[in-house]
Amino acid sequence: MKNVKRFLVSLLSRKLILAVAGAVVAFGNSFWDWGLTNEQVMAVLIPLLAFVGVEAIRDIKSTK
Repeated sequence: MKNVKRFLVSLLSRKLILAVAGAVVAFGNSFWDWGLTNEQVMAVLIPLLAFVGVEAIRDIKSTK
C-alpha cells in the first residue's frame, strides 16, 4: 500500500507535470494545428525542459 501511495504522490511532481505540459503543447500543436510556429513551440519547451533537467540534477545530488 505504501508503494502505491508513493507512486501516486510522485505523479504530482513538478517534473512530471511540466513534462506532460510540454508534450501537450508539442503534440497538440502538431495534431490539432493550434497555429503555433516552431519557434513559439520551442520558446515554450526549452524553459520547461531546462527546469526538468535542473530538478533532476538536484534530485541526484540530494540522494548522495
